[in-house]
Amino acid sequence: MKRRVLALWLLVGCGLSSWSQKPSNSEASDQAKDIDPLALKVLKAATDPLREAKAFSFRALVSREDIGTNGQVITLFNLSDVTLQRPDKLHVNYRGRGKKVQLFHNAGTCVLYTPEEKLYTSIPCSKTIDAALDDLDKRNVFIPIRNFLGSDPYQSLTDNLVTAYVIGQVMLFDEPVHQLAFTEPKAEWQLWVVGGDRPRIRRLQVVDKTKPWHPRITVDFLDWDLNATPAPDLFTFNKPPDAKEIGLLQELTRK
Repeated sequence: MKRRVLALWLLVGCGLSSWSQKPSNSEASDQAKDIDPLALKVLKAATDPLREAKAFSFRALVSREDIGTNGQVITLFNLSDVTLQRPDKLHVNYRGRGKKVQLFHNAGTCVLYTPEEKLYTSIPCSKTIDAALDDLDKRNVFIPIRNFLGSDPYQSLTDNLVTAYVIGQVMLFDEPVHQLAFTEPKAEWQLWVVGGDRPRIRRLQVVDKTKPWHPRITVDFLDWDLNATPAPDLFTFNKPPDAKEIGLLQELTRK
């Protein structure tokens, strides 16, 4: 029973909610578009450094809304430390709901591991990060910041835009930032970007319009390092002698 509960928690707890909706091109084109070129210019300036970086790391503080058994909206929190090395290495150290989960991806080898319980599961994944993120999505392991991890973040964020606006410069925790607002057929989202010579993403907020209660997810991006030099073994799961593999999770991810 412990393994069954933990396996289900891995699928849900590590997954959070995926805001990266992928409507068909016709669905996006059916709506009248109103896109400010300046909003795209600011977005590109903030995401190009991610596309150009050979390796980077950051911390993501995530709050998301879920629905309770009584219909009340409940806010959940988690913290993730993310390190990426292009084109095929990713490590996520996730902490939420009192649990810890680590995701290792190294050139096609993908492992989820809970260090406290010492349980792990191997997931078949493609070699590159882009394809591996798609593979994880298909197995209900969602990463809400996946748009910023792909080879071209700007392209993934603008594929299905319906509207894009510049709200203006505002203060976010005593820091001046540029606030942008976007809509897609199934979501609306805002981005807060630090400008200057070193532009960077500071905050993301997404409203999921596919659910009747329109849940929100907010991500604060902290401690960016666009010149990271991660140790090679960070991306490789070194199985402890007493760690046990969860076969049930493997069965669930194939369904």
